[in-house]
Amino acid sequence: MVGCLFMVSAIPFFSISLLRRAALAASVFLLPLVDCRDVVYRESNAAATTNTSTSGETARSAYDFINSIGLNTHLNYFDRIYGNFPLVQRELKSIGVRHVRDGVHLQNADYNAALYDRWIQLGKMGVRFNAVLDPRSNLGSLNGALLDEVESLSGQTIESFEGPNEMDVSNESDWTAVDQGYQGLIFTSDRSMNGTHPKVIGPSLAFASNGTELGSLTNRIDEGNLHPYPAGKAPSVVFPEQVDLEKVVSDGKPIVFTESGYHNAVNERHDQPGVSESAAAKYVPRLFLEDFSRGIPRTYLYEFMDEAPEPAMTDPQMHWGLIRADGSEKPAFTSLKNMIQVLEDSTEESSPQQLGWKLSDANDQIHHVLLQKSDGTFYLVLWQETSSYDLRHNADIDNADVAETLTLTRTARSVSVYEPMEGTAAVHSWDSVSSVPISIPDHPLIVEIGF
Repeated sequence: MVGCLFMVSAIPFFSISLLRRAALAASVFLLPLVDCRDVVYRESNAAATTNTSTSGETARSAYDFINSIGLNTHLNYFDRIYGNFPLVQRELKSIGVRHVRDGVHLQNADYNAALYDRWIQLGKMGVRFNAVLDPRSNLGSLNGALLDEVESLSGQTIESFEGPNEMDVSNESDWTAVDQGYQGLIFTSDRSMNGTHPKVIGPSLAFASNGTELGSLTNRIDEGNLHPYPAGKAPSVVFPEQVDLEKVVSDGKPIVFTESGYHNAVNERHDQPGVSESAAAKYVPRLFLEDFSRGIPRTYLYEFMDEAPEPAMTDPQMHWGLIRADGSEKPAFTSLKNMIQVLEDSTEESSPQQLGWKLSDANDQIHHVLLQKSDGTFYLVLWQETSSYDLRHNADIDNADVAETLTLTRTARSVSVYEPMEGTAAVHSWDSVSSVPISIPDHPLIVEIGF
């Protein structure tokens, strides 16, 4: 489609594509028995389970957590909702996410100017890009000069380059050789750039188990790559099996989740199962919390916007977004936005401190992340890591809150509780206390603790 300025590129660099859907269809049976993408649906709470008592836990930076949140976009889809760029700008600014994953496409001068002006405009808002390089995007000879050109076109908004997208379902008989060779070109081209050298993320796989066939790429990457979709279940179901499978490829390097998420096509019967918008509002913030708590430096949610109207709710590809195709915000947009707003910090906490705390009763389903802002305030985020949607009956699950008493090892000047599902204002506040009653739901509860 070279020369067609306002048309979608011939091959989307990434999406839940027909290729992936075909691969998934081969592994999916009746919906009540769904097992998608070689995910093992066994709850693994080892990394995030909340102990009932801790004499002193070292917090993690709230800034780092917010920095771990990313979104997938399709800014080259000019004929779909992404064609309404003012809407994209407004909603991305509103939600407060500053990391985006999108694909590199080069056509004629007019096309390039139209596409990368969008990157530049988002860059002025503080957004930085993970730029996917794929041999199917017809980029030409890959070298340092080409990456310098892409970086210049984008207005120096690129923070990382990523390898080919899900080549294992491309029908390429020698896909491993393509991945290995192209990833090597990306790495050497990145290192030969004239200016900055963005991080290099490895290629993604539709099925993590195919990593054994691909083999180690540790000398061609800075970070590994994983697409661990929970397939309608609680976020923690992807741990530890999916990460362990990816370690064959990343071989000790950090692993980024460049795609993960939930779609709302609840009438779909052949692909990954969908969940209601209400359930997604609970799952999406938990997904980012679970991943961060287990050492994943960044997760890119698939995706920011539904691509086009599809009222039948049978096509997952049209319902992965936080924004509906008519431009309205889904509940997951609001719950994620509210969580970001409560936890946002302008400066990284360089030396997080310890907090001694305990809950009154043991409960393996209660997970947590302890964060601290640069002003010293602690934020203990708690949630029930349990199913919030019944996939068998396509129905929301009404989980009762778990009543607990939170006890601190020293008296706090103030304690406030927030529920991002409900808003950004504190729902309870206390002064000069060392013990408070809390009710933990199946979505994030944020306890702000100031001394």
